[in-house]
Amino acid sequence: MMMQTQHPSTAVPAPLSRTRKAWLFAAWAALYFGVPSVLAFAPAWIARTWGIQVRTWVILTLLLLAVAVLVPCAARGMVGWRTLFRLGVPAAQWRGMLMRWAVFFAVLTALLALHQPQMLFGFPRRSPRFWLFVMAAYPVLSVAAQGVLYRWFHEAVFAPLFGSPRRSLLAGALVFSYGHIVFHNLWAVFFTFIGGLLFLQTYRKSQSLLFSGIEHALYGDALFTIGWGAYFYGGTVTLLSQG
Repeated sequence: MMMQTQHPSTAVPAPLSRTRKAWLFAAWAALYFGVPSVLAFAPAWIARTWGIQVRTWVILTLLLLAVAVLVPCAARGMVGWRTLFRLGVPAAQWRGMLMRWAVFFAVLTALLALHQPQMLFGFPRRSPRFWLFVMAAYPVLSVAAQGVLYRWFHEAVFAPLFGSPRRSLLAGALVFSYGHIVFHNLWAVFFTFIGGLLFLQTYRKSQSLLFSGIEHALYGDALFTIGWGAYFYGGTVTLLSQG
């Protein structure tokens, strides 16, 4: 985080000049809309145009982007490491987070039982060892990088673009959702918009990227376990299965 006395979700952002705002908006659009669009649509366009099959590596791209924004920000003293790794959040926040997750798990299980009952808990039943591997690897390889890009960096750098905490929250959820168009289905986009709102709010309240990342990992692992992970296989599971 930027080294300031107030958390960016509650601090009054300093006014931006028109030039600064234009550059920030261009960078925001390029990172959060341009990169996912290239990953989602460029391979099909290249295949149609030149007949060349191109494979995109979603998680590798996430990791490289996270490092690319974190390292220079750290060099400029913009990273509050205690905010990134702080885990000493109030017990009430832990209870609230776990209760929300339990409700989510029950609702999503019931929804999939109605939508595609044959998929219910299919992943752990078919491949228990690989399922355990994904449960452990997904938070490390995917959640951590998404937290840096879509919560920490978005709040630290781009929140002033939107003028109010509510608008920046919606913007953060929107770009988090759009980032999942790489999976080419509306379920992934819908789930991640809700998740974007939830995880960013948790990050703001706890002021801990680690705590919000734990929440993110619990929800993601639940999706894979219940069976909704079939709509996200283009990323984590496919990459891990090829490793």
